[in-house]
Amino acid sequence: MKKTLALIALAAPALAGTKTVVATVPAPAPAPAPIVSPWAVEVGTGYNFASKDLFKGDEDQKKVNTWGWDLTGVYKLDENNALTLRLGYAYGSRKQDDDYRFKVNNWSLMPGYRYTYALDDQWSLFAGVNVGVTNMKWRVTGEGEATDKSGWGFGYSAELGVRYAINTNWDVFAAYQFSGSTASPKYTWTDGNTFEHSVKSKAQNYHGVRIGVGYTF
Repeated sequence: MKKTLALIALAAPALAGTKTVVATVPAPAPAPAPIVSPWAVEVGTGYNFASKDLFKGDEDQKKVNTWGWDLTGVYKLDENNALTLRLGYAYGSRKQDDDYRFKVNNWSLMPGYRYTYALDDQWSLFAGVNVGVTNMKWRVTGEGEATDKSGWGFGYSAELGVRYAINTNWDVFAAYQFSGSTASPKYTWTDGNTFEHSVKSKAQNYHGVRIGVGYTF
């Protein structure tokens, strides 16, 4: 017993100077940021108010407004800048008097650029421009045989709008849009092989509203 107490007494000073080793656990690595796809697609619809009469030389005619749809592919370069490619179609029909009706069909394919400014996690503003090709076809129906003509031109559009993100993938948007083209199809015919007549449409432009839904892949 005396030997045991003596050993404890001798070991006590050594034990008193021993440092306690505390094992440290490394902090977990931060989770990687979610991968956001640069690709998106939009489906839009809208109504366009014509700025001009359809044909030259007729002061009594009514302007032909159009409604239509578009499919737009979007490639986001970064959080602000994006490239777009838009396929659009618009149709309009308006009765001029008791005998005649004017109809308009517009097809367009236009690449473009868009800038987006985020207000918060859900709301953002955007502005974009598109330029490309447009095919315009007009048709006049009424007394006698219907007359129609189509032609190609340079197409353009500019828009300013607001977007609301429903979740990571889906959003809805609304925008004011100014659009138009240089297409001006001309129809020519001969009266009794003697007199040549022609009717030519004006190059049209429109003020419109565009609304739709977008999906990010």
